[in-house]
Amino acid sequence: MPFFERKQKKNQNFGDSTGIGHQRKISTSTIQNVSKRRIYVNIPLPTTEVDQYGEPKEYYVPNKIRTSKYTLLTFIPKNLFEQFRRVANMYFLFLVILQLFPTIGSDAQPFLAAMPLISIISMTALKDAFEDWKRHTQDKNLNRSKTTILRNWQNVNISTNDKSRRKFLNSIFSLLGYRIGENLENKVSHTSQGGAIWTESHWQDVKVGDIIKLKNNDAVPADMIILSTSEPDGLCYVETKNLDGETNLKVRHCVSSTNSIVTENDCENTRFYIESEQPHSNLYSYTGVLHRPNLDGIGDNIIEPISINDVLLRGCVLRNTQWAIGLVIFTGTDTKIMLNSGETPSKRSKIEIETNFHVTMNFVILFLLCLGSAIADALFFIQPKSSADVFEFSKSNNATVWGSSFLTFWASLILFQNIVPISLYITIELVKTVQAYFIHSDIDMYYPKLDYPCTPKTWNISDDLGQIEYIFSDKTGTLTQNVMEFRKCTINGVSYGQGETDATRGAKLQGQTDRENSFDEIDLEAEKQLMLEEMSKLFDNRYISSNLTFIDSKLYCDLRAENKQSKAIQDFFSALALCHTVLVEHPDENNPYNIEYKAQSPDEAALVGCARDVGFAFIERHQDTLIIELLGERKEYTLLNVLEFNSTRKRMSVILRSPEGGVLLLCKGADSVIYERLEEGRQDQLKEDTLVDLQEFANEGLRTLCIAYRVIPEEEYNVWAQRYAEASSSINDREEKVEEACELIEHSLILMGGTAIEDRLQEGVPECIATLATAGIKIWVLTGDKTETAINIGFSCNLLQKDMLLIIISASDKQSAQNQLSEAMNKFFGPNVEDCNKSSKHALVIDGETLKYALDQSLKNLLLDLGKRCNSVICCRVSPLQKAKVVALVKEGLNVMTLSIGDGANDVSMIQEANVGIGIAGEEGRQAVMAADYAFAQFRFLDKLLLVHGRWSYIRIAEMISCAFDQDVDGKTSLDNPQLYKRGILQRDFTKSKFWLYVLDAVYQSAICFFIPFGLFQHGSSHANGLQNNGLSDLGTMVAGAVVVTTNLYVGLNTMNWSWLCFVVIGLSILSFYAWVEFYSIWYIGFFRMDLILYTEIDFWLTVVICVIFSLLPRYVVKYIHKTYWPSDMDIVREQVHEFKKGKTKKRDIGENNHVFTEISLDNDDDSNRNMVVDMYDNSRMHKDVHNDNSLTEIPITTSNVPTKPRSMSKLPKLPKLPRISTLKKTRKDSIRSMDQLFHMDSGKRQSFTGFAFSGEESSFEGFRRSVYQPKQGQRRSNTFPQPSSSNKEKSLMSHN
Repeated sequence: MPFFERKQKKNQNFGDSTGIGHQRKISTSTIQNVSKRRIYVNIPLPTTEVDQYGEPKEYYVPNKIRTSKYTLLTFIPKNLFEQFRRVANMYFLFLVILQLFPTIGSDAQPFLAAMPLISIISMTALKDAFEDWKRHTQDKNLNRSKTTILRNWQNVNISTNDKSRRKFLNSIFSLLGYRIGENLENKVSHTSQGGAIWTESHWQDVKVGDIIKLKNNDAVPADMIILSTSEPDGLCYVETKNLDGETNLKVRHCVSSTNSIVTENDCENTRFYIESEQPHSNLYSYTGVLHRPNLDGIGDNIIEPISINDVLLRGCVLRNTQWAIGLVIFTGTDTKIMLNSGETPSKRSKIEIETNFHVTMNFVILFLLCLGSAIADALFFIQPKSSADVFEFSKSNNATVWGSSFLTFWASLILFQNIVPISLYITIELVKTVQAYFIHSDIDMYYPKLDYPCTPKTWNISDDLGQIEYIFSDKTGTLTQNVMEFRKCTINGVSYGQGETDATRGAKLQGQTDRENSFDEIDLEAEKQLMLEEMSKLFDNRYISSNLTFIDSKLYCDLRAENKQSKAIQDFFSALALCHTVLVEHPDENNPYNIEYKAQSPDEAALVGCARDVGFAFIERHQDTLIIELLGERKEYTLLNVLEFNSTRKRMSVILRSPEGGVLLLCKGADSVIYERLEEGRQDQLKEDTLVDLQEFANEGLRTLCIAYRVIPEEEYNVWAQRYAEASSSINDREEKVEEACELIEHSLILMGGTAIEDRLQEGVPECIATLATAGIKIWVLTGDKTETAINIGFSCNLLQKDMLLIIISASDKQSAQNQLSEAMNKFFGPNVEDCNKSSKHALVIDGETLKYALDQSLKNLLLDLGKRCNSVICCRVSPLQKAKVVALVKEGLNVMTLSIGDGANDVSMIQEANVGIGIAGEEGRQAVMAADYAFAQFRFLDKLLLVHGRWSYIRIAEMISCAFDQDVDGKTSLDNPQLYKRGILQRDFTKSKFWLYVLDAVYQSAICFFIPFGLFQHGSSHANGLQNNGLSDLGTMVAGAVVVTTNLYVGLNTMNWSWLCFVVIGLSILSFYAWVEFYSIWYIGFFRMDLILYTEIDFWLTVVICVIFSLLPRYVVKYIHKTYWPSDMDIVREQVHEFKKGKTKKRDIGENNHVFTEISLDNDDDSNRNMVVDMYDNSRMHKDVHNDNSLTEIPITTSNVPTKPRSMSKLPKLPKLPRISTLKKTRKDSIRSMDQLFHMDSGKRQSFTGFAFSGEESSFEGFRRSVYQPKQGQRRSNTFPQPSSSNKEKSLMSHN
C-alpha cells in the first residue's frame, strides 16, 4: 500500500498538531451592531429590555402550531364566508329573504323556503369540518409530543404568570385612577439556585430561552443552539428528512465554550447570553454570537461565533447520540420549518370558480324573464278596467301600474328561481363525495407494505385532477427510494463491476441501445459465487454483508497478483474506508461482525459499505481515532481534520496521520472538481482512461465520484492547520475564510480512480413519467440535491431523454442570471435559431442560487418564458420557499392547473401552493401528507389518479351528469390511451360556447314541451264523467310530464356507460312523477281526480311522446353527425371497445384509414386474460384537439408508446433473485445512449454529457476537459473521439493553466 507506507520525519511538535484542527480560537474581529434577538441565561435582563412592570419587552410566539384552516371560534364565520363566495349561494340567500315578505312570498313558509339552502350549506360545512378535524387531530398529537425541559429554573426571557396577572390588575386599576407602585430594581428577574430538574413536558409548552435535553431518536421541538452533547468532541448526528427530504445523517457540533454543561446544576451555574439574528426562512444559514461576560472580574469576556452547524432545527431527529442539551432560540411560527410552510389554503376547483360566470349569465336570463313579466303585467294593468278585476285579481282602487309591475317582478323571480337550480349544487357535492370514495377504494392505489390506500383529504377538487398540465415533483423519497447501491468502479484505469442498472434495463426494453453494442449474458449468481471463492482464497472476510451489490470476481484475481494494480486496488478501497464521516452501528448485539453504517449521505454509506464487503472494513471511531481492518489486518489512523462537503466545494476531504506517521489527505468529489486539483504533468493517460470509464458509468445512469490523495509534508501541515483553526473560529465571513483555507491544502492531488453508485428509483416511476408525458403533462423536478445528482436521476426516470439538449443556467449575481436567460432564449428559441437547436428537444437545469435572482420581479417572466418552451425542467439546490415560488410563478403566469407532489416537510409549501397537492406517505414522516389534498404511498399511483379518476371526475362534473357512476371508457383503456387526458388540459368539456349551446337547446326544448300541449289542448275535450281537460292544472301536468321525461332521457342521451344503475335511476325518476300525480289527485282537492282525466286518455300519452321526440331529435341528430363524420379521439376508442365487447372486431387492412392495431387488456371484471384490439388511428384521423396546442407533448397514439406495465399490485411480475441478464461488454467506444449535449449559458460552450452537471463557475476546467476527451492519435483510446488539431489542444491546455 504505497501511500499508506510512506513515512515522514517525525516532528517534535506532533502532540501540538494533532488536535489543533479542533481548537476554536476567537478572532478579534469587530461585531457589527444590528437588530438582533438577545437570549439571556442566568443573567438578569438589562433595564433597557424590561418594561415598567419588570416584564421583558420582547414577546416571543408560542411553540404551539396549527396547520388546520379553522378554529372553534372561526369555523362558522370563515366557512360561511367561503361558501358564500359562490354567487349562487348569495342568490339563494337573497331569494329566502325575499320570501319573508308576505306580499311577494305569498303563503310560503320562511323555514321551508330556506330548507334547500340550509341543507347544502350544512352538508358542505360538515364535510369541511370533518376534513379539518383530521388536521386538528394531527396538530394536537404533534403539539402534545413529549420532550424534556429544565424546570424549577427561572427563564428570564419570558413573562411569569405572577407578573402577567399583576400587569393585568394594574391596567384595570389605572382605568380607575389608581396605580400599583413597584420597585423596578426588585422586579428584574433573578434565578433560583439548587432546585433545577429535568421534567417531561409537551412541545407546546416550550418557550424561547428554555433549556432542552434531547435523547437518542428524539425529535427536535424548536430551533435550538447545541450547548453540549454526550460525545467527548461535542458532536451529534441528526436526520433532516423533514427539512430537506434527505434521510441521511448530518453532523452538528456544540458551542465549544458550553461543552462542559452536563447536569442540571451546570445549567444553573453557567452564565451567558446569545446575540441571535432574527428569524428567517433560509434553512442553510444562521448567524449568532455567544457572549460570556466577565462577572468575576477575572479574565476576558468570551465571544464565540455560532453557525448553522451549531443549531438543531425543529423537525430534525437526533440519531446515534446518547443525549444533547440545547437552548431554544426560535419557537412556533418563527422556526425555519414553519417559515417555509405557508398557511393552509382554502382550495376551490377550477370548474367551481368558472361556474360563477355561468350562474351570472343565468341571472341575466332570469332578470330578462322577470323584466318581461313585469312589462306584461304593466300592459295588462293599463287595459280598460271592469268590476271583474277587483274580484278576480284583488286589485285595490289605489293600486298603480308601477306598484303592480314591481310586485310582479319579484314574484316572477321567486317563480323562476329554478333557472339557477339549487339541486344542482347538492348533486355536485354528492357526486364529489362518491368520487372521493371511489378513489379511496381503488385497490390499484393501495400499498400493502404500509397498509395505506389513496386517501382524499380535500373532496371538492376531484375534477381538478382531470385538468393538470404541470406537475412539480420532489426527487428524494418521491421519485427515488433514496437507497444507494455501489455498482461499479474504475481503479488505475481498469473498470470493475458486473450487472445492469435501471437505466440500461429501460434502454433495452425501449430499444434505445446502439446496434453495434453487443450484450454478454452473465449469470450474476454464478459470478457472485465465483467472487466469494476468489475472496476466500485471499482472506476471511468476517464483515461481509448478505446483500452484495458490487460483483466482479476479476477484482480478487487482480488483488492476488501482487503487482502495481494490486497495490492500486488496496489504496483505492482503503481510501473509501477512511474518507468519510459515517457512524458504526451493531444491530445484532450477539454478532459483533454485523456492521451497519449511518452517514451524512446515502452515497457515503454505500461507499464505505462496499469497502467493507470487499475486505476493507471501517470498524469504529474513538474520538479522533479511526480503526479499519484491511484484508484481515487491523490498523488505526488519527483523524486530524475533516473538510466537509458543501454545494460550492463539491468535494470532501479528510486529513489523517497514518500508523507510519505520515500526513495524508484523501479527497472525493465530482470529476470536474477533482481533476482541476490534480498535479499537473502526471497521470495523463490515467486521467483519460478514468474519464472514459466514468462516461460509460454515467451513460448507465450511475452517480459518479473521483477519488484522489496527497501526501502532505509535516511542516506544511502545521502552518496550514494554524490558519484553518483561525478561519474556523472567525466571527465574520467564516465560510469564505474556511473555503480559502481548504484551497491551500487541496492541490497537487494524485488520482486513484472513480466510483459509480445507483440511486434506485421507486417501482414504476419511469413508466409513470413516460405515460404522463404522453398525456401532455409537463413535469418539473424541484429538489435540494446537487445538480449532477438530479440530472442522473432525470435520465434514469425518463424525465430527460437522450435526444434532449440540456441548458444549464448557473449564475452568481442578478446581471449574470439575466444575461444567461436572455442568451438561452435567443439562441434556442429566437428568430435566428440554428437548425440543430431548432430540431432538438430542450431541458432546462437551474440551481437555487440562480433562482434567487431569476424569481425577481424583473426576471421571472423571462424565466417562465424559457421554462414553458422546454420539455423538462430541473431546479436543483432549492429551498422549500423557492419551490413554492416556482409553483406560483407557473400557476399564475400561465394560468394553468398545477399539481405538486412530495414526501417531506420541505415540500409542504409547494403542496399548499399548487392547485392540487399530493403527499407521499413514506415509511418515516407524514408532514407532507398532513398538508396534502390527496395522499398515497408510491409515485407510480399518480398516473391512475390523474388519467383515470381525474379524467372521470372532470367529465362527470363538466357534463353535470347526475349519475356519479358514469364513465366514458374503463380505467385500463384510459391508461393505455393517455392522450385522451389532453381534452381536460385543453378544457374542452367545460366551455362558455358549450354553455350557450345548452341554453339554446333548453329554450328550444322548453318551447316544444309547452306549445305542443298548449296547441293540442287549448280547447280541451269532455271526459265521460263530465270533466274537461282544458284547465290550468291539466295543461301544467301535461307540460310537466313531457319535461320530466325529456330531461331524464336527455341525461340518458349524454350517459356514456349504461349500467343497470342508470336504468334504475332514470326509470324511477320518470315513474316517480306520475306516481306523485296519482297520489296528489287523491288527497288534494284542488287536483281532484286528475289521474282519471289524463291517464285514461290516449291523447295525453301521445302528446308526451311527441314532445319528447321533437325535443331530443335535434340533439340526437347533431351527436350522430358529429360522432360519424367528426369523431373525437374518445369516440374512436369507445367505438372499438364497444365492437370488441360485441365480439365483432377483426383485424382489417390498414387501407385508406391507415389504422394501427395493438392489444390492450380490459379490467372491467378483473380478468387479466381478456384482451381487445383497439383501432389506434394515425395522426390524420386524430382529432385536432390533440394537436392544436404547441405547449403540449405531441405524441400520437401508436403501439410504440402505449405503456404495458401492469396496473395491479397482485399482477406485478416477480423478478428472480439474481436473474440471468444482459450487460454491456467492456468496450471503450460504445455507450447506451448517444452523446447527450450540455450547453452552459455562462461560457456559451456546448459539450458532451458524461453524467456530471458542471456549474458555470467551473469554466476554467472545460479546456482541460475537452483536451482529455480528444486524445492524441495513436493512444489506446484514439478511436473514441475525433482527433483535434494541435492548435486547439494547446489552446485548451493553456486555458486550463
